Amino acid sequence: MAIRNVKKAVGEMAECSADADFYDVIDETAAKNSLLVFVTDDAGNVLYSSDEYRRLYEGERTGENLYSSDMNQGDPKETEQKEDRAENPYSFAVNQGDPGETTQEEGRGKNPYFSAGEVMNWEKGALRNLPYSYEALLAKLKDAGADNVGFMTEDSAAYVTGVRLENGNILSVSMLLGTVGGTVRILRIQLVWVSALSLLLGFFLAWFIAKRFGKPIVQMTGSARQIAAGNYHPDLPKGFCAELDELSDTLGETALSLEKAKNAQRNFLASVSHDLRTPLTMIKGYAEMVKEISWEDPQARENDLNIIMRESDRLTALVNEILEFSAMQSDPLVKEYGVIDISRAVRDVIGQFAPFCEKNGFVIETKITDGLLVNADEAQIKRVIYNFIDNAVNHTDDSKRIRVSLRRTDGAVRFEVTDYGKGIADEDIPCIWDRYYTARSRKNKEVVSGLGLSIAREILTRHHAKFGVDSRNGCTFWFEL
Repeated sequence: MAIRNVKKAVGEMAECSADADFYDVIDETAAKNSLLVFVTDDAGNVLYSSDEYRRLYEGERTGENLYSSDMNQGDPKETEQKEDRAENPYSFAVNQGDPGETTQEEGRGKNPYFSAGEVMNWEKGALRNLPYSYEALLAKLKDAGADNVGFMTEDSAAYVTGVRLENGNILSVSMLLGTVGGTVRILRIQLVWVSALSLLLGFFLAWFIAKRFGKPIVQMTGSARQIAAGNYHPDLPKGFCAELDELSDTLGETALSLEKAKNAQRNFLASVSHDLRTPLTMIKGYAEMVKEISWEDPQARENDLNIIMRESDRLTALVNEILEFSAMQSDPLVKEYGVIDISRAVRDVIGQFAPFCEKNGFVIETKITDGLLVNADEAQIKRVIYNFIDNAVNHTDDSKRIRVSLRRTDGAVRFEVTDYGKGIADEDIPCIWDRYYTARSRKNKEVVSGLGLSIAREILTRHHAKFGVDSRNGCTFWFEL
């Protein structure tokens, strides 16, 4: 930084070399930056010189020695002159009038701008003395052929730089680096204290923040343990900061989701237990009747065995649906689908209901656009179509009429199944997709399907399909792919 400041100061002085106040600029810059400045010609003749003390000595241009005090100038042996001259960093000796004294040599050796054995200009009758680095500066300017050079002295005590001015003269500037070392030492001491205080302050600040943050986190940990133990409405801390409030809200939502899942599991087990118990009870009862009563009566035995077989089919259908639904929930991965002809798939599913409709008097009205293609899993989509039609058959009115349509919409294919039953209450519509939720009585008591709509919802969700129900005129279940 010091060297950069010297270069900047030299540039500012060089820019003013042609101005009338050039020497005033030199004096001001030298005093401001603690510099030793010489303006010389190529022969080394000093045209002007200045240092940080120049402005203290008025009348120097009249011939007084620049580097000695103006106190008692006529009597160099007086004590005040010696002491003042010794305090000047650019004064090389006391008793300047007598170069043979030891104090002069000692003073010269201590001045970083002059060598101890150098013959000074004043000894040759001149008034100004150039630093011993001047010849090196002049040589570097000539050898480099450059307009400016800069270098450290061999003992690293000073930095010297020179610039050739527009008029051919040379501006030589020197700066002692001892003050830089002192500054560095002061900054090093300050850095040690600042670092120690910063570490101490940082420790107490970290301790304070950790304690403030730790309290609500400990409370939330306790609340999480309560949730794990079954208390889904614990007291959650809020108000400390936005991030912990968000965590608290998330933990509360998790508790509500766990409570809902727990209730759904309880209801699911209750529903499954009921649906399993009914056919098992009937199978056992009619088996006992065959064993004890009707085994000798062929007609009665045949009727009882048919009931046993029917209830076994109901039980098998229920178990298969439970297994299918569990398999879907245990495999959350969405698989890659292919292009299928959904028009043909809908007709295939309707064909499966033909024997049932013919036997029981049901009528399926169709309005199907042929050749519609979608990206889907054919077996799963057929299962959705089957469940929707089965649901309509079991809940239509006494007309036993349902309507199936498939048509193209904006960028999608829409499938609809409509029955003409009493519909579903608005408050029940959000729940009909849940497992074992029943909002309407069934017309067909022989078919058991407590998971049909839940399975359909799972499949359609995996296909990223839109789906829903409209219960304004009868009940219409639909989906779009």
